[in-house]
Amino acid sequence: MSSAGRLVAINIPVGDHVTGKLGGFTFNLDTIWTTGAACVIVVGMGLYLARNATAGVPGRLQMFWEGVVGWITDQVGQSLGPKYRHVVPLAVSLFMLILVANWLEILPGLFHNTDYSPAPTADVNLTYALGALVFVLTNAAGIRARGIGGYLKHLTRKPRVMTPLHILEELAKPLTLALRLFGNLFSGGIMIALLISFPLQFAPASLIFTPLWKLFDMFIGVIQAFIFALLTILYYQFAIEDEH
Repeated sequence: MSSAGRLVAINIPVGDHVTGKLGGFTFNLDTIWTTGAACVIVVGMGLYLARNATAGVPGRLQMFWEGVVGWITDQVGQSLGPKYRHVVPLAVSLFMLILVANWLEILPGLFHNTDYSPAPTADVNLTYALGALVFVLTNAAGIRARGIGGYLKHLTRKPRVMTPLHILEELAKPLTLALRLFGNLFSGGIMIALLISFPLQFAPASLIFTPLWKLFDMFIGVIQAFIFALLTILYYQFAIEDEH
């Protein structure tokens, strides 16, 4: 068989899920399990740091966590002011959850093979849920800050002919959040699965490039978690700020 023929025969399992049915609905069980694992890891880190944090020389984990909290606190303070410091725990939680979920992709497979396990954020169902959460919370903050009348006035602000676009813009925010995160993690998963699935004659290249790509994918995971948390803060700002 030619090299082209062997490449055609590569089976990339990205997008396959372990599913289960309940009440007529289909659930991606692997996404649920890995998301639960990411939640347990994040909560476990938080509890560990709460018990072992020190005012002296901090460890690497404490330095990393304090750096994340400090950066997000500064962003919230500059964008929203001290009145909205309650947004800090939300943004920190989103950043850490998405980061850990993204990094689960570098672990050996749990469901498909021994080399590759897709990140739960490579499942659009999870990213849609995160986007919907941000949409509900930011719009609720906008209604509290402006009142329902002010919120509707914000959507129908001048020029009036742009009102449908203003409404479409609000509806597009959770979609762009979700699809940006999903697209980057899904494409990274495809690359990892493709490198692992190289035919025998490309095995040396696979052994070299797969770890390098996984390291690069970890970097992309940090960037995507950063962007998601930052946009969450900015959407809060857009929702509560006065018109200029």
